Amino acid sequence: MIINSQNFKKLSLLLLLLPVSLITGPFLPDLSIVIISIFFLIWAIKNKQYKFFKEKTIIIFCFFYISIICSSLFSTEILFSLKSSFFYIRFIIFTLAVWALLEEDYKIAYRLLYVFLLIFGLLFFDTVYQFINGQNLLGFKYVNSQNFRITSLFGEDEILGSYIARLFPFILSLIVFYQLKERKLFSQPLIYFFIISSFLTTYLSGERTSFVLIVMSSILITLSCKSLRKFFLVSLSTILIVVTIISIFDDRIKKRMIDTTIQQMNLNDADNRIILFSKTYESHYIIALNMFKEKPIIGHGPKMFRVFCQKPENFVAVNACTTHPHNIYMQFLSETGIIGFFIIFFIFCTILFFILKNIYFSFFKNKELMSDQQTCIYIFYFTTLFPVIPSGNFFNNWLSIIYFLPAGFLLYFRYNRNN
Repeated sequence: MIINSQNFKKLSLLLLLLPVSLITGPFLPDLSIVIISIFFLIWAIKNKQYKFFKEKTIIIFCFFYISIICSSLFSTEILFSLKSSFFYIRFIIFTLAVWALLEEDYKIAYRLLYVFLLIFGLLFFDTVYQFINGQNLLGFKYVNSQNFRITSLFGEDEILGSYIARLFPFILSLIVFYQLKERKLFSQPLIYFFIISSFLTTYLSGERTSFVLIVMSSILITLSCKSLRKFFLVSLSTILIVVTIISIFDDRIKKRMIDTTIQQMNLNDADNRIILFSKTYESHYIIALNMFKEKPIIGHGPKMFRVFCQKPENFVAVNACTTHPHNIYMQFLSETGIIGFFIIFFIFCTILFFILKNIYFSFFKNKELMSDQQTCIYIFYFTTLFPVIPSGNFFNNWLSIIYFLPAGFLLYFRYNRNN
């Protein structure tokens, strides 16, 4: 099979379909990245493109990969855990493949930006339609009546807010890249619409953690990205007005986003004790810590939380058993031990250092330490790895694709900053 540069670039079609396929569930996007990764390896070896494997970041990725393999090998359910850890390397290869595709044709980033903007716009209008009519544009009537949630085109999967909030800073990095590369402004009305609609979609979804993520991203981007600062400052007033009006006149969203939060955080209690996590999450964390105490160095292996918590001797509370502990750091402590935990915490601290340093240089030195498109991706990872918030399963295929996609762009931005 001859895979030249022209044929390799055709794989970008699968990359451009990711924003759409991610809505359908994990299978199609996972299949896409497997195909991209396999063809990338063939292309790189046949064309002797070894520079992608010499990148220093790959050392951290490889060390992380080896650590989760070792955790699986010492697991009580070796094959079950190994199925998850062994094939996890596809996400690392996918990161390199994205970088290589951008080296071949950087305008892939533009096309991906347009697809994402189209999908985000569609999800916004569908969310508003479902909020008003109780069903999405396809006639699907799912709305969680007990705990108000809107899912739009995601059906019964309550991940609309997560999709929007997590990818929000990444898409902004693509907008900045377009402006720097083409030396002209992207459509300003479109940027305003993107920011405002992303906020409103996340808020209407009823996903409180996702709303915290998008607020956190916006604050950091406003502080550290000069090219985007005015868009956020102008958009803020519109967002505040619309969110306030919705919260006043709609009891469903007010109960979900405000009343439930106040109740769960104990803000009305006279003892002034603020509770960050619900009793359910607290029970997850207790199980995770018990797992860590049993195997503190190497952990029980990826995806072993669900196995451990089902055993009668590990019972903590009703509804405490689930597929993962709903916090990345608790998951790493319990499933990969102190080694995996240290790797992920080291990455978080490094990102935090660069972001704070960039904010300092921006405000006090009037100097750019990193390009704004790089900063946006660092902020993406900062919010993703922020310790004190509930999170999804780190080893979930759907989330892993979202985690590793921006990494390929970050590597490209870093190695082409002078251009």
